[in-house]
Amino acid sequence: METELPLRPMTVGELLDASVVLLRRSWPPLVALGLVLALAQQALVGLIAPLPDRVWSDPTGFGAWLGVWLGTESVAIAILAAPASVAAARTVVGDPIGRRTLLTAPGRRWPAVLGLAVAVGTAAAGALFACGLPWPVAYAASGLVVPVLVADRATGVQVIARPLVLLVRGGCRAGGIRLLGYLGWLAVRFAVGSGAQVLLGRLPVAVPHAAAIGWVVVDAIAYPALACLDACLHLENRMRTEGLDLALSTTSARRRRTVLEAIR
Repeated sequence: METELPLRPMTVGELLDASVVLLRRSWPPLVALGLVLALAQQALVGLIAPLPDRVWSDPTGFGAWLGVWLGTESVAIAILAAPASVAAARTVVGDPIGRRTLLTAPGRRWPAVLGLAVAVGTAAAGALFACGLPWPVAYAASGLVVPVLVADRATGVQVIARPLVLLVRGGCRAGGIRLLGYLGWLAVRFAVGSGAQVLLGRLPVAVPHAAAIGWVVVDAIAYPALACLDACLHLENRMRTEGLDLALSTTSARRRRTVLEAIR
């Protein structure tokens, strides 16, 4: 059965396409949550470390802004990865996506998701402040954490150890694709955010917070898209390294959920 997430290892292009299709099929709750998180990010960054008026003359202020921005951005993507992982898991086992229940499906795992999201965001900000060089490594390595918690139903030490084991077992391919997806969406975000700022600035009436409006709108879509990519990457990585696709295709529909949650 061909689904939004094919039961086979995929190319990079197919993975990126699959993440977009997954977002399109489950967009209402994901984009709504993404909008809330994008607004919260703008408010928090503006409160803690606003962007300096002159970036080049205030590198310290710009560094603080960038660190807080990347940290809160990672928190938002990690939170969105929870419902995205539910949607991806339901897709591969052949269940309806169930848009109305995506945000409540993680259930008692939400506190753990929020805790992991804060940890991931702290790691991202800390990596940037450490000369900036470790940030790509931190971003690439943290994408499978929430999908492992939600889709695999991992517990305890497995929540931290299993994402790293899967990442290394797959030759860090998932981390590289995650970075590629981030850079692609960063280009889209920059184009839309900057374009909206210019257009709103040309209106005869001044628009409050014009610089933030375009970024909020595009981030409300980009963050869910990146979360869907994380969910797809995790399941595809399991197909590639654990044979999840073969296990699911040779199992009855009633047992697919059990197979999906079987940690090897």
